[in-house]
Amino acid sequence: MLIAPLADTDPFHLLRHQAVRDLAWCCLSPPLLQELSGSNAHILPLVDTNIWPWLQALDKQPAALMNALAQVKSTRLGIYYETLWRFYFTHSPHWQLLAHNFPINRGKATLGAFDFLCRHGDDYWHIETAVKFYLCDTLDPQQAQDWHHWIGPNSHDRFDLKLARLRDHQLPLHQTPEGHTALQQRFPQADQWRSGLCLQGYLFSPAPATLSINQLTSAEYIHSLPRALHSHASQALGFWWYLRDFLTLIADTKLTNAKFNWIVLEREQWFSPVQLPDVNLTIEVELLSQQLMHQLHQTKRPLMVAAVIESCLENDEKNIIWREQLRGFVVPDDWPQNHSNP
Repeated sequence: MLIAPLADTDPFHLLRHQAVRDLAWCCLSPPLLQELSGSNAHILPLVDTNIWPWLQALDKQPAALMNALAQVKSTRLGIYYETLWRFYFTHSPHWQLLAHNFPINRGKATLGAFDFLCRHGDDYWHIETAVKFYLCDTLDPQQAQDWHHWIGPNSHDRFDLKLARLRDHQLPLHQTPEGHTALQQRFPQADQWRSGLCLQGYLFSPAPATLSINQLTSAEYIHSLPRALHSHASQALGFWWYLRDFLTLIADTKLTNAKFNWIVLEREQWFSPVQLPDVNLTIEVELLSQQLMHQLHQTKRPLMVAAVIESCLENDEKNIIWREQLRGFVVPDDWPQNHSNP
């Protein structure tokens, strides 16, 4: 089998530990938005050209990160994402973490909580973080520009509603009288606070049933996908399929391109591009089809999948890995009408 070398332009695969790769994904992957309309919040992460040596050193000695993650018992992806950012703001040489989940009250009622209060140089920051995965429910490029058409896998979460919540409630929290007073009392040295939004994840467009795996993985086709207004030009993209269409695709993939294998991603694999050691991923199409049908029937939840290709690190043909080429969701044939909470 021809083994494709791993490109130097994809740094995540050069890190051995998945938690470090996920942290690198937080620090280096593009946000979902290039701006939040109606808000003066800065879109994060900030470009940090010096972060890579720190990540490489952490990859060699990841105990501090692993210990920090071990303290968190929740399995929710949002909590995992927030924990990675907390570690970054705590240990990064360029940031100082001042407070995390700092609550603001009005009498006995809680108005909200600051995700992170940080210092970067001479600037003080209020930063909100969120990781999201949204599927577009239309093939019409004009309709796809409206965030109303981007919904979560469980179809309860809609991107336009999330953005409104961030813009109107979470990000202006430091401008409320209660928030302003609390910050003055706790951090009297800070004259002004900057707002930052770190909103990352993946956006998934409906995959035309007639396209092959080679066409779907082409950069030209991916960049032609419909974009929503103010979306980031380099945002992470993928596809979604109804189960009936995906079963046809994986059968065709085996017939036309033996280099690809499909795998179901566990939730802890949803962040950085998946990387697997040299293991036998060969699975009969019938068995994978049965697995998908069984899981979707049992859970009624969309499944994230990835097409992976056998690869090697450049100049090291003995170090074989399976690396991600494409990811997407497989949804029940009656989605989103029939759904359940994730």
